Amino acid sequence: MRYFIEELAQWFDSCDAARHFELIVPQRAADCPALLYAIFSTSARHLSRHQPDHAQPYASSFELVDAALEYQNLCISYLISLSGDSTEVQDENLLAATVILRFYEEIDTPLAGVDEETYLRGIQVFLEAQAATAVYDSGLQCAAFWIGCRQEFHTAFSNQRSFRFDLRCCEDSIYRTLDPANDDTWANRVILHCADALMYCYGEETQSQKRFEELWEYNEEWHARKPSSFSPMYYQPSDRRSGAIFPEIWYLDDRKVTAIQHWLLARILLEVFDPRIPRLGPRQRAASTLREADFKSNVFELCGIGLSNKTAPALITSCMGVSMCGDRITDVAEQAALLGLLEKTEKRHSLSTEKIKLQLKETWVLEELERTR
Repeated sequence: MRYFIEELAQWFDSCDAARHFELIVPQRAADCPALLYAIFSTSARHLSRHQPDHAQPYASSFELVDAALEYQNLCISYLISLSGDSTEVQDENLLAATVILRFYEEIDTPLAGVDEETYLRGIQVFLEAQAATAVYDSGLQCAAFWIGCRQEFHTAFSNQRSFRFDLRCCEDSIYRTLDPANDDTWANRVILHCADALMYCYGEETQSQKRFEELWEYNEEWHARKPSSFSPMYYQPSDRRSGAIFPEIWYLDDRKVTAIQHWLLARILLEVFDPRIPRLGPRQRAASTLREADFKSNVFELCGIGLSNKTAPALITSCMGVSMCGDRITDVAEQAALLGLLEKTEKRHSLSTEKIKLQLKETWVLEELERTR
């Protein structure tokens, strides 16, 4: 429990100034078995990979993995037993338990490149049941709902698929506007925008230019109208002469880091699927070259933010961009910088990045062979 509070809660509270998962959830766990089991499972699993340097080992890695699986199964069984009860599915504590349980799916997917969503799809019932009230709430239910949306975006982005949650509950809410609001709301607005971008890029509907232009305009407007608190405290451009491939960008707190990184991810998605780029003709090469330059600049800014800020999910979010877009980078020094970011993520969070590194290296070698033929 202490490890969850001190080390893991910050992952959940990155868009929540009230820090519900650090301050409220541990208290609620005393009376909610699902919350208790979810916290214990997540803590044990993280500890099995990342024992704090300043402490004696809690237990062997094998014992911790066994404990994590035991508590995970207890939590899933408890949630499934309540998922058919119309009253229980409205319990915000159970919603919080589901997003805690899904924690490793969120951070493993961008690093491993696999879809491990199977057993948690059934538990999605808690998120869908509470969505309509969560968007008008300001407490734990709201915080858990937006974490669930963020987790779904991360998994969907990494697996190149559409967003699977029904977000019609947000249509008349403050999250669909750009009116003045607190920083939490501005951060969650861009999470919703990410979901819209995914549905445009990978959904079943026709990718109309009109819809693209609506999304692009919102992306530009969100950035232009965001509060001044979302501006960086410090910005140092990249400098190839000194070996600084990525810019250095400091933000005031976790909400700003999370929001700007997701704004960049949405922008990257839209750039890749931009229907305005000519497919043929003399303008195609010029338009593609300009778009590639913008695209690379956004990927490198995403990486720079991850490296410059200590926000818990920042490096993982950067890895999402690297895993999906790193194959487009052809410069050897830039490729080495991307690999360095992956290695730093592995060292800091004890999560293997070997699969991404291997895939990128193989792609780079093949592309270099194609260019030299």
